[in-house]
Amino acid sequence: METAPSYRERLVPPWWLPLVLLLIVPAVLLVFLPVNLQVGIAIAIALYVAVVALLWLGAPVVAVEGSQLRAGRARIPVDQLGAPEVLRGDAAQSALRAGWDPADHHVVSPWTRALVRAAVEDPEDPTPAWLISSRRPEALAAAIEAAR
Repeated sequence: METAPSYRERLVPPWWLPLVLLLIVPAVLLVFLPVNLQVGIAIAIALYVAVVALLWLGAPVVAVEGSQLRAGRARIPVDQLGAPEVLRGDAAQSALRAGWDPADHHVVSPWTRALVRAAVEDPEDPTPAWLISSRRPEALAAAIEAAR
């Protein structure tokens, strides 16, 4: 029996992005208006719904379930992680730019500004750390720490 997650977050786009994506509708209508208005409306609506659905379904899930951290499709037992570190502002930007380590496991979202970094303490694991985006990094770090 699977335990309920002590932390779960889907890194979905911000609320305003679907509103901005409504600009797809007039763009498609401009293309199809000379051909057929009804076809243009149908394609515009279908394309808008498909783009929004793909953004939602493609958003990674971050969860602490029992003794495992799940970020996207990857999982790791929390007892193999060190103490989680919350990165905000300049520290988060530095980790994503100058401090980017390609060997780390990254689950980052362009619409979140905060990160949680947890070093991997398993000497046989080639991944030195996990770097995870979160809108509530303190809660994620606390859930990882509690599960450790």
